[in-house]
Amino acid sequence: MLIANRQRIVIIGANFAGMNAAKGLSARDYEVTVIDPSPDFEWLPHIHELISRHKKADQLRHDRANLIQRAGHQFMLDEVIAIDYQQQRVQLKKGSYVPYEQLIVAIGNQSLVSNIAGAANYAIPFCCIADAERAAHQLQRLDSLGISNRPVVLVGANIEGLEVLGEIIRRYQKQWRFQVHVIEQNTQLMPHYHGLDSYLRGKMRDLDITWHMGRTVIAVEKDAVVLDDGQRLNSRVTLWCAGAIPHPLLAQTPLAPTQGYAPVNAFLQSTVIANVWLAGDTVSIEPAIPKQAYHAIPMGALIAKNIKRQTQAKPLLEFKPLPIPSLMSFGETGFMLFPQFALASPSFIAAKEGVFQANFHLMKLPKAMSDWHNLKSSLQFSALNMGKLAKNTWLNRSMLEARRFEAERHTTI
Repeated sequence: MLIANRQRIVIIGANFAGMNAAKGLSARDYEVTVIDPSPDFEWLPHIHELISRHKKADQLRHDRANLIQRAGHQFMLDEVIAIDYQQQRVQLKKGSYVPYEQLIVAIGNQSLVSNIAGAANYAIPFCCIADAERAAHQLQRLDSLGISNRPVVLVGANIEGLEVLGEIIRRYQKQWRFQVHVIEQNTQLMPHYHGLDSYLRGKMRDLDITWHMGRTVIAVEKDAVVLDDGQRLNSRVTLWCAGAIPHPLLAQTPLAPTQGYAPVNAFLQSTVIANVWLAGDTVSIEPAIPKQAYHAIPMGALIAKNIKRQTQAKPLLEFKPLPIPSLMSFGETGFMLFPQFALASPSFIAAKEGVFQANFHLMKLPKAMSDWHNLKSSLQFSALNMGKLAKNTWLNRSMLEARRFEAERHTTI
């Protein structure tokens, strides 16, 4: 039975943080509206695997409306273009307004690609499944062409960039026909860890890969990339993994400083407006934490708890980041990245896959027969790929390989 005069809550953004906030709010007690411009929830931490075909697109997405309706809430397929804090309402791109009493902002961030001349037109970012599928298609097409020069430029060798490069190698290394140029603003790969740069490069020593370390991109053209030192690199496919910037909606509000993320208190409330909560990549929090899904998920859940506790006049709970490592893959090698050290082993690929399978399917526990069929298909495909990994790493004698890399200093990954 619904409570009369339920408190109206609007959630902007239905990714990891927003979705978990919605799941934590009872439809009996709250009138919740979730707004997002995309119909699908996408598991972005694994979209790079679409390049190697170790994942299929349908294995990485859920229908947002279905997920929200399961929680008893309303989903609106639209984009919030403005927030009116005086009248407590959000304005939608289609022209209507949605009132709120509590507002949860979980809009994530955006790729830096929009800030570089020509990059939005000619480079492929990795912001969604469609981007990754486009990259996979372009690489496959380039590989099939009967030409000698197949230049590929990868901008950014951070975690995302290395995962993308690892999947390219995984797919094409047996008949490597690309001339890959990697551009990275740092002078070393993963500079926080002693020896990790040489370890990663050692895995690519036999491939035609040129490193442009300590360099940045100033322009992207149809068939070329221009570096800050004036060098012009030919490129048939340009892939963009070089960082992120705050969502432009933040710049239109008093929630965040100019070109910055939104500061929050220990309870994930805005430090500027009391009835606004923020979570995920949108926030600036001290001490700084990685902008990763494993932090966004508990952030969303905590906001739901704190709204309930606030309603009950109970003390709010502080956000305490989980002391778990970041997971990174590089082809058939997995990494656990701790602030003090990093570990590398093929076995961590299986761990990363297990984390994905558990969390992805917990979002939508099977109800209909089709749900069970999709779960079975996903697990079988995963098991097949893990079997291939085990075979390959056994044959090249790397299955039991494990390496440790000490950190330069205690740092945030």
